[in-house]
Order: sequence, then structure tokens, then C-alpha cells
Amino acid sequence: MPMPCSEPAGPIDILLATYNGAAYLRPQIESLLAQDYPDFRVLASDDGSTDGTPAILVEYAQRFPGRFVLTPPPRPGQGALRNFEHLMATCLAQDRARWFAFADQDDVWLPNKLALCAARMQALESEGGADLPCLVHTDLCVVDAAQRIVHPSLARYEGFDPAAATRESMLSVNQVTGCTVLGNRRLLDLALPLPQAAIMHDWWCAVVAGSGRRAFVPLATVHYRQHGANHIGARNRSVLARARRVLFDGAGVWRRVHQLGAQTWHQAQALRQRLRERGLDDRYVAEYLRWRAAPRFAQLPGYRRYYAGPELDRLSRWCLWRAWPTEPIQPIPAVDR
Repeated sequence: MPMPCSEPAGPIDILLATYNGAAYLRPQIESLLAQDYPDFRVLASDDGSTDGTPAILVEYAQRFPGRFVLTPPPRPGQGALRNFEHLMATCLAQDRARWFAFADQDDVWLPNKLALCAARMQALESEGGADLPCLVHTDLCVVDAAQRIVHPSLARYEGFDPAAATRESMLSVNQVTGCTVLGNRRLLDLALPLPQAAIMHDWWCAVVAGSGRRAFVPLATVHYRQHGANHIGARNRSVLARARRVLFDGAGVWRRVHQLGAQTWHQAQALRQRLRERGLDDRYVAEYLRWRAAPRFAQLPGYRRYYAGPELDRLSRWCLWRAWPTEPIQPIPAVDR
């Protein structure tokens, strides 16, 4: 287990994307500013909020000049993925930070989050990853709107094992939660621009990091707040919870699983193209795409390699995901946050 850095290893940019988050934003900003890793700044971008979010951001920018910096997107209203892309591009263009971290507006960070992740990132880069895209992520503590603990580990709550995830399984199942991510500049450069087929900014960074190095820290560094309006949230994957979802929303479950199958296919194609454009090895992605294109029963011996998580999840993907998706890319609606 990495120990927190005793000395800062380099500046970090925390990329905070907001939209109508006034109800929970102040505790999150306070937790960011309370990090015990000293060399960081917060880059904040609002996507056209109509509540008190912009005023809160201006207040903190005035109170903490240089530490809390506003960087409005050129075209507000494009959605969370493009808002994070804007922050990523700003971080890369300003060329100040050695590493970057994603932050959502409604969580609360523990004080040692950056230090723990920075220590693990230093280890990755010192082990030969300095010129490779590197990503560090951690577990989370699931809490409700009032920060009462629902489960101390998101990984156990959802039945996943992020430490055992591979670059191949990550093509189908994302086990990297964006608000825990710390990435290096090589990852930032390789990930940008986010392609149309990117499902979300964190998943795209996770699959890009498959061409380099990824490390999971099995400690909760974030209180992952669930309040009913999360863009993407924690899901109880017990048999009983699944049965309830199928009973009350069977058509919706089928539609979401089917759509995700098409989206993962297109995202993998975009990853292969990006790796080829940058002169990097794309063979493992090509192998995945060939496997996805094979007849369903020909896929059976390898489905556990590519489909991670609880066995019901793996089997549902094998049964419901098309062997050769032909749907056009399904864009993330700009209003879906």
C-alpha cells in the first residue's frame, strides 16, 4: 500500500465540472481545498447552471485566487463529458500540472486523497511508466444525501474487483470511477480530444490507460454521495435488487444493456483508431473486436475474460450484446447529467 507523499512530487490540477450543483457544492469545494497535498489548484468549469452554482464558484475564486480558478467552457450546455473535456484541454494547454484529477460537484474528498494517489502515481512512473499513460484510482465510500454511510466500499457494493480488472475487461466494463482518478500528462495528451464514441470521460481515460499502466488503491478516498439526481451512481447488484429492476423496468433494463453493448463496441473502435494514429500497439483492442464479431457460441470460452463482474452481468452481456453491433453511435444527450 502506498504511503502518502511526504513532499509534493509536482503540481496537480483538480478538474471540477459543475452543473446546477448548488445543493452539495460547498462541502465538496471545502474538501478539495482541505487536501493535505500542498501543490494543487482547482480548475472549475460550469456548464450553464441556472441555480446558485455560478455564484458559489465566483465566491471561491475571489477568496482563493490562484488556488481556485474559473475556466468557463466556450459553449456551455454540451453536457458533462464535454465539460470535462474542456477542463482536460485547459489543463494540457496551460502546461502547469504534472498530474490531473477529476472531481464531481456532489462528493466529498477525504483529506489524504491526493497524497495517496500521488504516492502510487510516483511508483508507477518510477517503475518505467514515466513516458506511458498512467492512471491511479481508488475505492469509494457510498453515502446518502446526508453523508450517512450506505456501504464502506463501492467495489464490494457493486460486486466488482477493480484490482483484478485487465485492459481487456475494461473495454466492456468500466471499473474506474472518475472522481477518484489521478492521471499523468501522457494520459491527458493521448486521451484528447475525446472522440464522439467516448461513453464518458473516465471510461475513455481508463481504456486509454490500457496502453500504459493503471493502479487501483483499495482504500476509500471519496464519500460518493447518492441523492437521486446523480448522472452515474452506485447500483446495488444483488439478485434481489436486480429482480426488482427487471420487474418494474424490464424494457428499460433491456434497452440500456443493448445500448451499452453498441457503445462499448464503438468506443473500442475509437480506441483502436487513436492508438494507430499515435503509433502505439493496438493488437489487444483488435483481438477484442474480433472476439466481439465472432458468433455468439464461439465467444463462450472467452466471455469471462472480457466481461467482468458478477456472473449474472457476464451472462447477460454474452446473451444480449450483439456479436456485430450495427447501430450508429448513440450520443450522450447534452441535458443528461
